Amino acid sequence: MARFGRAFPAPLRLVAPPLSTLPPGPVNLRVTAAAPTQVTVAWDPPPDAGVLGFGVWLDGVRQGGDQTGTTFVFSGLVEGRTYLVEVDAAAEQGRSDRVPLTVTTPDVTSPAVPEGLAVTGRTRTTLTVSWSPSSDNVAVAGYGIRLDGVSYGDQPGTTRTFTGLAAGRTYRVEVDAVDTSGNRSAAALLEAGTAPDLPPGAPPNLRITDLTYTSFAVAWDEAADEDPVTGYDVEFDGTLVATNQAARIASFPGLVENTTYTVRVSAVDQLGQRTMSPAELVVRTLDDTPPTTPEVTAAAGEETITVAWTASTDDFGVVGYRIDVDGVAVHSTPGVDHTVDGPVTRRHTITGLVAGAEYAVRVAAVDALGQESADNTVMVATTPTPFAPIDTPVYRVGAWAGNVRDAYGVDWVVEKASGWASTPPVRPRSASLGGVDGAWAGAGQYGSRMITLEGVAVAPSRAAMLAAKRRISSVLEPREVGTLRVEDALRTRQARVRLADQVSVTDEGTVAFRWALTLKAPDPRRYAVAPVSASAVVPDLPGEASLTLTMAGTYPQIPARLRLYGPVRDWTITHQESGTVMRAMTGSSLPADPRYSLSFDLATRQVWAYVPPEIYPAPRPGRSAVAHLPAWFMLLPGVNTLTVAGQPVAGASGGPRLVVEAYDAWV
Repeated sequence: MARFGRAFPAPLRLVAPPLSTLPPGPVNLRVTAAAPTQVTVAWDPPPDAGVLGFGVWLDGVRQGGDQTGTTFVFSGLVEGRTYLVEVDAAAEQGRSDRVPLTVTTPDVTSPAVPEGLAVTGRTRTTLTVSWSPSSDNVAVAGYGIRLDGVSYGDQPGTTRTFTGLAAGRTYRVEVDAVDTSGNRSAAALLEAGTAPDLPPGAPPNLRITDLTYTSFAVAWDEAADEDPVTGYDVEFDGTLVATNQAARIASFPGLVENTTYTVRVSAVDQLGQRTMSPAELVVRTLDDTPPTTPEVTAAAGEETITVAWTASTDDFGVVGYRIDVDGVAVHSTPGVDHTVDGPVTRRHTITGLVAGAEYAVRVAAVDALGQESADNTVMVATTPTPFAPIDTPVYRVGAWAGNVRDAYGVDWVVEKASGWASTPPVRPRSASLGGVDGAWAGAGQYGSRMITLEGVAVAPSRAAMLAAKRRISSVLEPREVGTLRVEDALRTRQARVRLADQVSVTDEGTVAFRWALTLKAPDPRRYAVAPVSASAVVPDLPGEASLTLTMAGTYPQIPARLRLYGPVRDWTITHQESGTVMRAMTGSSLPADPRYSLSFDLATRQVWAYVPPEIYPAPRPGRSAVAHLPAWFMLLPGVNTLTVAGQPVAGASGGPRLVVEAYDAWV
């Protein structure tokens, strides 16, 4: 219809869909009987449907044609399997939808008995068992575990660990399989035992801690055991002398020397178990055989005896040698003596002796027990002086001496001696030494000393006089440096001298002549004949050790020689009284080999490095091993304490040794 020239759409009409023409399906589809291979189902027909028959399907496969009955038996099925059963209804207007039903046949077959049940691990308190997976017609759900009849429930895995068990006990293990339907197999059986509780092991490191002629002591480390060790049994030569003692030491006094004894030690744990095989130690008490006797040779001078000896042996080791003179010990050495002149092997010079006297000299070897070798005393006579004193002091230069009657019967009388004692006085130089090459800057060296000796010589004959003239004229060559030694009632002192002028000789009669010696001592100090020496050994590094020298005399600064042996790194040498410290160049070190050393001459301020001769045959300047500027020092009259310290050298054992030698000095 159109109004106002405009067309309107037709009205909307709703149309209902047609009702289904399929007949209704069966109702109440159900299982009425079930067996492992057969299932019976039933259903009810739909009400008022005019059903002509029913179709039956199993897992989508139709089972025969339509039937009018409302039951059906499925046979030939598989046990424990799930099937889909469907039933529909047939009517004149067609077939209904299928009505489904899930059906499972009963599973009544038990799984196979688990095989291979065995122990795969054990300790004193645990057992671990495992087995092979079991089989079943459907599926194995798990395994039941029992230990000595006690159930541990079901588990899915094929391994089981039992804890908290008793050591060394046998247990009955049972394992069965269960399937998803609850069917259980017969149990696999196993008799299994935990590990036994072993006794403690033998105490380790049984060792000697003290040994004498008539006793010894032993110690050992803690024994290992699963349980705490409470003590130790100690057996001595087959006799139990201690039971379950807590201490890990034992002493055995009152024994026989040079006799073998056997010690056995067993550990005891808190369960009372003892070591099966005890630790054993065979010990021999010490033998009192002394060291073998060194063979001694001696070379005598006027005031010295140089002793050399062969090496001694001992069953417990020679630790050193001692030199006795007339029954008094004058020197000890471990065999290699370290001196400022280098290592000396089994040789020593005895100084300060009287010329023409006889001495009893012995070299005793000493072992680790303090035992000495047999007496090997030799009688050694020093060389007599070739003159007889007729006055004091006695002046001596080389083979010539004044105030004496010499071997030719010539009397040498010293009538005037100047410059040796106090005339003319020796004055210090005005310039102070030190500064650029060291910290020591005292008054320094004194000026040279001029010494004049004048006198008369009286010979027994004209020929003896002429010979005496030749002897004094050749006492020193013009450039030769000799030693002037002066012996008075108090002491003997000496100085290094050379001729300052020609030897003056003037006849005075037929068998006498006047003589004059003019000598110059560049170093004006008057030194003692025998040196004062000491050494210090640092036992462990890092560490330090000190030595003490007591110097006599009137000279305010006494020179000395020092020698340092390794092993040591970054060493220091400290003069405690002055506080002066001489240091190594950083990183500088000396090895343990005593052929390597550093020598310091405090008088000349020279440093020499010594190395094995196959490396370099002569000492060479060693100033590069000393830090710049080195703190030079001099010794002082009285007590002087020198301390050596340093750091260890990698791979070297032992400690450094400092040796110092100086002479008492007078102005």
